[in-house]
Amino acid sequence: MEKKIKQVLNKYIIVLALILFHAPEIVAQSISAPSTFTPVPCSGGASVQYAGAICLNTCYYQNAAVEFTYTGFAGGTFTLELSDGSGSFASPTILNPSGTVVASSPGRINFNWPQTVAGNTYKLRVKCNAISLTGSSTPPFPAYFKIYNDIFWLNNQISTALVCSGGGGYTLSVDNPTPNVQTSSPANYPSLKYKWYKGTSPAVLIPGEIQKSLTVFSDGIYHAELDYGVCSDQSSITRSQNVDVKFQSGSGSFTIASSQGTSFCPSTPTVLSTQAGYTYQWFRDNVAIPGATSNTYTTGEGGSYHVQIGQGSCSATSNTLVLTPTDFNLSIDAPSSFALIPDDTRVITVTTDAANPTYQWYTGTPLVAIATETNASYTATAIGNYKVVVNQTGTGCDFAKEILFTITEGSLAVKIPNVISPNGDTKNDVWEIPQEFISPTTEVLILNSVGEIVLQTKNYDNKWPSNPIEFKSINPVFYYIITKEGAEAKKGSITVIK
Repeated sequence: MEKKIKQVLNKYIIVLALILFHAPEIVAQSISAPSTFTPVPCSGGASVQYAGAICLNTCYYQNAAVEFTYTGFAGGTFTLELSDGSGSFASPTILNPSGTVVASSPGRINFNWPQTVAGNTYKLRVKCNAISLTGSSTPPFPAYFKIYNDIFWLNNQISTALVCSGGGGYTLSVDNPTPNVQTSSPANYPSLKYKWYKGTSPAVLIPGEIQKSLTVFSDGIYHAELDYGVCSDQSSITRSQNVDVKFQSGSGSFTIASSQGTSFCPSTPTVLSTQAGYTYQWFRDNVAIPGATSNTYTTGEGGSYHVQIGQGSCSATSNTLVLTPTDFNLSIDAPSSFALIPDDTRVITVTTDAANPTYQWYTGTPLVAIATETNASYTATAIGNYKVVVNQTGTGCDFAKEILFTITEGSLAVKIPNVISPNGDTKNDVWEIPQEFISPTTEVLILNSVGEIVLQTKNYDNKWPSNPIEFKSINPVFYYIITKEGAEAKKGSITVIK
């Protein structure tokens, strides 16, 4: 019986051996982990295998590639998957969304790095869609896209901050002078994180501080860096300047200076300045100037200036500086608004002591230069808005001043009154004529009944009679003649009643 059992087993072993020796070769299907290559920089150049972190910027994230091998199948369409920053493939990013057809091993996939990578444990893996086979992943690696890759500044680019002790801490903050220009400051990218350091050689990281501002409470040299992990840079790129913060018990004594001296040309404004590092409020003629809160203030206006430095127990007031801009006198022989009778004209003349003056007259809304009117006088013929600009030239301090005036439509001469009653009741006590008959070029002449001149003037002030008029048996009658250059004289009578 035992002999028969051994014979049967031997037959099965022989059959199994024949099957194994004559069966087709069986090979396992697999995809290797990809080898990463750096992107080609904007200036061109060959890709090389990259060991370590993937540090990207706007000129260095495109035209990257991976290579991989596979066995056990003939090829197909492959996709390249990127994990999240923690290494999870739960929701991978497909770096070649359309897939890449590979017919033989090794395969190569070209792609662009996402501009959102910011982490230390990314992984890559290759997947073949045709057979639903996923390859091995790479070891974890850091990857950062430097969305802002330039220097930046703190607190208006100061190098020293002198802070009042007892007034609380001092806040360092990333400058953002042009928030409408996104690339001008890292503060325009809310997703960015920062690393703050104190000291030099070496600078010591301040733990837990990742925002764009930092409040400090002790002396020290501080700076900020953009946090790009291992891709961060201790050089001037992606790093702020050093700020030496010094706390002290008092603000001390401050003096202000003027870059142009106390007498300056209005066309070259002067810069007032004092020691940097505090809080400031500038004053002109003892009135606070809105927005003037830096250690410098630029002005083209004369006046008495000082600056209040600091606050509370550390506040101090600077010396007072009186600025006197170079100036010249300018006037015209017309009020800021006057009337002009239809079809009438009026000559307006400039009076000035400007050196080597030039003239330009303007009219319209908006005001436009009248090309041919460049003399000291201008003959107005129409209502509207006007301006004359006078430039002082050839003195080393060339600047301009202007005068605006308006001409309205005047009334006709029929409104010249012919009766007055100077009885002290404030009604019709004086002879008042329309404004269009009052000017340096219009003469007003008043005569009594026997032809004697009782008033002869230009620029009549609407105050005749200034003295009591004697009444007899009849009401006195006077006669007027109004003469304006280039116009027909206006004549009439004035009856004086009680």
